[in-house]
Amino acid sequence: MGDDCDRGEGRHPIVLVVDDNPAIRDMVAWALELDGYEPAEAAEGQEALAWLDNAVREGRYPAVILLDLAMPGMDGETFLQRLRSRWEPAYPFPRIVVITAGSGLDTAASEVQQVIVKPFHVRDLLDVIRRLTP
Repeated sequence: MGDDCDRGEGRHPIVLVVDDNPAIRDMVAWALELDGYEPAEAAEGQEALAWLDNAVREGRYPAVILLDLAMPGMDGETFLQRLRSRWEPAYPFPRIVVITAGSGLDTAASEVQQVIVKPFHVRDLLDVIRRLTP
């Protein structure tokens, strides 16, 4: 699977799950792994940025980021702003899927490809990720 977003040892697209709810992170990561993706997890935006810094140093880039908006610490919108300002332009920007309980995000003005409202079925989430990854 020659994916521009995954330059590491693995052959599976990396999907970063950023959500403060550990049950959601666990369920989504488990489903992603079963579906052939390499899941990574972060509980809030600052942790996700730290994970990305480490991954980028290893030459690994997520194909998709699943992002909760309402999180303690750094919320999803702040994370997106920081990600935009730090992203290395030589690599494709990850596809962004917002997972939210309904708080609004201006998807027209951001890199968000899809918004999924909680509660959601993991099968629907996987369908979206499959459409966004090569």
